[in-house]
Amino acid sequence: PLVKGNAIVRTGDRLEPSETVGLAKITGRVMRTGGTKQHSPDELNNLLEQKAASVEIGIDTSSSSSSFDTLSEDVDLVLNLFAEVLRYPAFDPAKLDLAKSQEKNNISRRNDDPGDVASREFDKLIYGSDSPYARTTDYQTIDKITRDEAIAFYQKYFRPDNLILGIVG
Repeated sequence: PLVKGNAIVRTGDRLEPSETVGLAKITGRVMRTGGTKQHSPDELNNLLEQKAASVEIGIDTSSSSSSFDTLSEDVDLVLNLFAEVLRYPAFDPAKLDLAKSQEKNNISRRNDDPGDVASREFDKLIYGSDSPYARTTDYQTIDKITRDEAIAFYQKYFRPDNLILGIVG
C-alpha cells in the first residue's frame, strides 16, 4: 500500500565555496520549504498533509538525498510534487531567511555537546582546517549566503545526468 522513492544527487557541502560554508545545507532545506514555481510553501505543505505524504531533501558532505513516501493511491500526485520540488524549486526569500536564522541558532548551540566539539576538532586534525571535510559554519559564512548563490548551487548540481532515482512499492 506504500510507495517510497529516493533520489541521490552527486553534490555535497564539500563542493561549496569556503566563504559560504553552509550553502549546501541551506540550499537543500529551502528547496523543500521554499515551495515550487507552481505551489507556494503553504500549498505544498497542505497538499502533502492532506495525503499523509512526505517529500524531504537534505544535503550532507558528499551527496544530496531526496525522498518521498506516500500511499499507492496517491502516487501520481506525490510523485509529481516530488519532481516539482527537484526540478522547479522557488527558493522563497522568507524561507531562505528562516533557514539562515535556524542555522545561526544551531551555531550558537553547537558547543553544548562535548562529543560534537571533539568530532569537529578531530576532523580538523585529520583533514586540516582548510579541508572541505573539516570546515564548520559560522555567522559570517551564513550571512554571506544569498538567494542567487543558493539557486546557482542548485543549478550546478541538480541535473538529470547527476541523479540516481529509485522507487519501491
